[in-house]
Amino acid sequence: MSGSYSVSVPTLVLLAAVTAGCGGGGGSSGEENDSGVAPPPVLPDADLSGVIQIEARTRSDSDTATDFLFREATDNTSDPQDLPSPTLLGGYLSSQSGGYDSTYAFYADREDRFRLALESGQTVYVQAFEPGRGLLAAPEADVTLSNVDGEVGTGVLTPTTAVSIEPPSGAAKQVYTLDIESRAGSGPFRYVVSVNTASATSLSFSYPDVAFESDQAVITMASPTVVNAASAVLPAVASSRELGAGVWLVNRHSSLGTLGSTQTAKEATLDWIRQLREAPGVLAAEPNYQFRALAVSPETNPLYGRQWNYPLINLPAAWQAVGTPGQGVRVAVLDTGIFSSSPNTASDWHPDLDDGNSNGNNVALVTSYSDFVTGEADVDGEQGPDYNPANPGNRRADATSFHGTHVAGTIAALDNNHGGIGVAPEATLLPIRVLGLDGMGSLSDIIAAIDALVALDEASRPDIMNLSLGTEAASVQLESAIQRAVDAGILVVAAAGNQGTSERVYPAAFANTIAVGAVDAGRRRASYSSFGDWLDLVAPGGDASRDGNNDGQGDVIISTWGSDSGNVFTPAYAGLQGTSMAAPHVSGVLALMRQQDETLTQPAILGLIRQGALTDGLGSQAEYGAGLINALKAVNAANDGIGAFLTTSPSSLQFGGSVTTDQLAIEVVPSNDTDAVLPSVTVKEDSVPAWLDVNLSQSQGNTRFLNATINDASAARQTEMTLEYKNAAGDLRTLAIPINVQLGDQPATRNAGRHFVLLVSADEEREPLAQTTVVAQNGRYVFAFDEVPDGEYFLVAGTDMDNDGFICQSGEACAEYPTNGLPQPLVKGDAPLSGITLTTSFTRPSLESASLPRAGFRGYRLLSAEPETDLPREVSP
Repeated sequence: MSGSYSVSVPTLVLLAAVTAGCGGGGGSSGEENDSGVAPPPVLPDADLSGVIQIEARTRSDSDTATDFLFREATDNTSDPQDLPSPTLLGGYLSSQSGGYDSTYAFYADREDRFRLALESGQTVYVQAFEPGRGLLAAPEADVTLSNVDGEVGTGVLTPTTAVSIEPPSGAAKQVYTLDIESRAGSGPFRYVVSVNTASATSLSFSYPDVAFESDQAVITMASPTVVNAASAVLPAVASSRELGAGVWLVNRHSSLGTLGSTQTAKEATLDWIRQLREAPGVLAAEPNYQFRALAVSPETNPLYGRQWNYPLINLPAAWQAVGTPGQGVRVAVLDTGIFSSSPNTASDWHPDLDDGNSNGNNVALVTSYSDFVTGEADVDGEQGPDYNPANPGNRRADATSFHGTHVAGTIAALDNNHGGIGVAPEATLLPIRVLGLDGMGSLSDIIAAIDALVALDEASRPDIMNLSLGTEAASVQLESAIQRAVDAGILVVAAAGNQGTSERVYPAAFANTIAVGAVDAGRRRASYSSFGDWLDLVAPGGDASRDGNNDGQGDVIISTWGSDSGNVFTPAYAGLQGTSMAAPHVSGVLALMRQQDETLTQPAILGLIRQGALTDGLGSQAEYGAGLINALKAVNAANDGIGAFLTTSPSSLQFGGSVTTDQLAIEVVPSNDTDAVLPSVTVKEDSVPAWLDVNLSQSQGNTRFLNATINDASAARQTEMTLEYKNAAGDLRTLAIPINVQLGDQPATRNAGRHFVLLVSADEEREPLAQTTVVAQNGRYVFAFDEVPDGEYFLVAGTDMDNDGFICQSGEACAEYPTNGLPQPLVKGDAPLSGITLTTSFTRPSLESASLPRAGFRGYRLLSAEPETDLPREVSP
């Protein structure tokens, strides 16, 4: 972006919008093909013109608020709107009509109904979003999926609670009706419906706006040069602190100022980080992201008898199998620290973690620093990192006050005949404090802690690292730090997050961690638990709103806790729910495995998980990953030695649109068994559907390739095939390969709803300078502006489904030039600009290392509502 360029606000003359009949989404519940692709569009002769492509399988609700405004709304209640399957649809509902202000109105649309074909293995996911303008009425709707036999599943939809429903396991393809009905009194809201296969469910519908520290950055230098010595080439760096492995925390000169507002401070920090990225010797520069503890809704209750979670994962049998569960295994808990009755000293821990007698003393402090918390989150009385990981409390009984103590207790609470017990009660805990006040922590502190653990000698280094914390930012430097831990032999477990959506949460979503979601006592996904194709497995995390085992009490996880009432620290117990509670179950089970086989590595564990060797399958891969951790199966797998098994990359065959060929790479873990195992791989002939041709290549180094081609697209459907092979001992084993088929979706039927196309100023204000509207024509949009003055502009387009005067909000379709999520200005000179291409979608890119957060982004403001007529507000089915 060129922030120095200033352009006045001209009056631009708009060409007539290129329009065609909008209809309302169209599509078909049957399979489609790609024949008859529309010819290339003819662009108008204009100063600036182009085409907006539409993401495959995209549809729009036929009666959004914009449709009412333009008198184009088509009722889809009595006659359900047909959708392809899979699909991605944006919609709008409101039980009432009214106005946001004197300019923008919303309209009553109480119910939307859709018809589509589904089969086992697909998931219907619905997420809601509030308008950008504050309203008194809270959005709420009932979601129902049904077929000819009746209801298949229901759920209550709110902006904080998504709904996920899938057809019955093993069900053949049939037609379903999806009904979304706004509850009485509900205000206007947007929603997105995603229908996809389990292995392709990981979507975000919001631009990332992740919390980070103002005036700080985490950078990686190309050489171990001291940052202070390099300050001449690092812009505006006032001070620095080395975190380890060439990674530094740098601070911006406070004298530069931020005009006083939090929003401006964040934006100034991001502009500074962009400069750092261009500085010589800087390999990576990111905000100092804030991480949070991933627990929700504590219920203070010390009843040991309510530990329903252990029988659920077959833990008592595993205890008998190993005899001394966890003995000799070290587990690092990177969290809020642990409870101490005298937190100013590094001692007097919770008696269930260290009782100081013959029952055990399983807390060890092994690093020069065990408390890495810095900045405002550090409220333990010390300045910066120190040796004491004691949790100083926060004087409140909330889920973050003794979060790390709860996590540690689930992993390794002692078997001392009082209180609770942990999954691996004889393991050694390494408490590492990286989260401070309110359970918040920073990227820099977490990286510093990880590298300090990696730098330990092998005898002191942890075997397992538990990260019950997360953010939406995909920090490349955190991923690198975790990889250093994995390379050092540490197993890294991370909580999947409590968004209740498929939005990726990091570090869990990194490929080099073990991502753990949560289930209740009935083995159902907890309502808050994040999910998606990046999830590895699930464990008990609780859900206080449910009683899955019918014991008359909410499903919470009981573990160690503390009280700091009146500044008196007293050990206690509490019931919490969250993926923070699920992750330590897996860390504890890994401790039991590592006790049996100390050579187990992270790739080997991930391979076993994908094989189903450690879990009980629960259904949808997107909802549950490989399934629920089974402690006995895991211990047995470790006792047997991991042997040799196959792994594939990617893990499934994918056929979509007109793509009818795919290839998988097949490898052996551990690799030293490759020569013995790889030649034995064959395809189980009766597992291959008649519509698919497959063949295996000869070994190419350590890899063989499976090539697959669809020979009959009309018969192709979701299924799986099986590979057979013999391990090094000659035992016959199998590997199931999912086959995901998403053929069809004629490009001409794609429709993301009426789009407003804007030219936006290239300065910091992002003011709209010109606007036109377009509708889908042959599955794309054609736009044009005339009399565009020379200068720099951002080009954006999107829907305003709730008619609140902003496009590109969460749940709305959006296109940014040149790439959605990474907008860059285009330069208009003397010559016309034509042939510009953008792509619109309801999905949003994840916050990758190349992108930066959008501080306070609420969408792009429209110039005006169109058409300017006094339309009735009560226009509803």
